[in-house]
Amino acid sequence: MSSGLPKSSYNDIFPLEIGGVVARNGFYFQDHVAAGFCIDMLKIGSELKAVWCEALDDVTLVHGDKGGERFEFVQVKNNEAIASWSISKLCKRDKKKGVYVVGSSILEKSLAYERGAEQCSFRIVTCLRVNAELKLLELPLSSPKRTSVCTQFTELCKKIEEKLPECESPNGSNISSWLSRTVWEVSHATEALKNKNLLKLRKALSALGFGLAEDQWDELYKKVLCRVQEAGRADWRVEPSQKKILQDDFLTWIKDEINKSLHPSIDGAGTRLSEKMKIAELPLESIENAKWQRRNYRRICLSNRYMDLSKREQLESDTAAHLNLLLSQLDAGKLDDSGIEFHNRCLEKLADIQSSSSEISLSFFQGYMYYITDRCVYRFTTKVAL
Repeated sequence: MSSGLPKSSYNDIFPLEIGGVVARNGFYFQDHVAAGFCIDMLKIGSELKAVWCEALDDVTLVHGDKGGERFEFVQVKNNEAIASWSISKLCKRDKKKGVYVVGSSILEKSLAYERGAEQCSFRIVTCLRVNAELKLLELPLSSPKRTSVCTQFTELCKKIEEKLPECESPNGSNISSWLSRTVWEVSHATEALKNKNLLKLRKALSALGFGLAEDQWDELYKKVLCRVQEAGRADWRVEPSQKKILQDDFLTWIKDEINKSLHPSIDGAGTRLSEKMKIAELPLESIENAKWQRRNYRRICLSNRYMDLSKREQLESDTAAHLNLLLSQLDAGKLDDSGIEFHNRCLEKLADIQSSSSEISLSFFQGYMYYITDRCVYRFTTKVAL
C-alpha cells in the first residue's frame, strides 16, 4: 500500500535483490535479451536511453522523451519446466514451511518494482509460449483490447485478482494497472534470439553507414554480449554505474569496436599480408603497394557516401568467389604458377571484374583482395608459413 511519502527516483533506488550477480550460470538467454535491447539503442531516433543489467530487475530499460524518463522493468524466464505459461504459473507463490509467501509470485515481484517517482511499465520475456488466457498480453499496449472497457481484459483482471487478492504495488497500483502496462514477449530458444539480434545489429549499423565482413559481424556481436555480461557481473554496492549501459556511451563504444576491426593498430596493420606476400616471394614494392591498397579499401568501408552497402557486399561476395576459384585451381595443380605469377593472375582477374563495374575503382577490388589476405582467408602460393 502506498505510504504517501515523497518517492525517490529509480536512479537512486537500491535493488530489491542482488543474488543474480553471484549465480550467473544459465543466464545466457537473459544476456541475449539484454544484448537485443542494447542493439535497439543503436537505431536512428531510438528513445531507449539506457539498459541496466541485473540492477532493479533482470533488465531495466530507461526510455526518454519530452515527458521525462520512463522505466521499464523486464523479467526474463527461460528454464521453466512447463508446457506453456498460464495465469496459475504467473500467480504461483513460493512455499516456505508449508505456507505460501505473499509477494513471491512472478506478477507480485514485477509489480513490487513500481516504487519510484517516474512512470514505469513492465515486460516479461520467455522462451516458452503463453496459453490462450494470457495471449492478450502479447498485444501492443496501444491495442484497443488492452483497455478496461474490453471484456477480455476485464475477465483476465478478474481471474488474476481471484488468485492474488489485494495485490498492490508500493505506489498503490493494482492488478488492472499492471496488466495495462505489461507486454509479454516470447523469444523462443537462445539460438533463435541470437540470430534475431545479429540481424538487428546489421540492420541498425548498416543504417548508420557501417559495413563489416561476415565473420566480423559475429565477432562484434560477441563483444556486445561480453559487455552485457560484464554489466551483469558488476556489483551495485561497489560500482552501480558499471551496471548501466548508456545509449551515447554504447554508440561511441561500438563505433570504436568497428574502427578496431577495420583499422588494426599501426604496428600490426598489414602484418599478415606482408608475411604472406613475402612467402610468395613478391618484391617489397608490391608488398608496400598492397598495404596501401588495403588501407584505402578500409577507408572506403568507413565512408557512408562511397556506395550502397548491399551493393558493396554483393561485389565483395562475387570477387571472393572468383578469387577462390583461382586459388582452388592453384591448390589442385591446375596452375603451375610461381607466387609472382599467381599474384599477377589475380590482379588480371580483378581488372576483368572491374571492367564490368566501371563506376567502381580497381583500387577497391585490389584493396579487398589484400584485405582478405591479411585476414588469412587468401594467399598467393601453396607454400605456408613455418
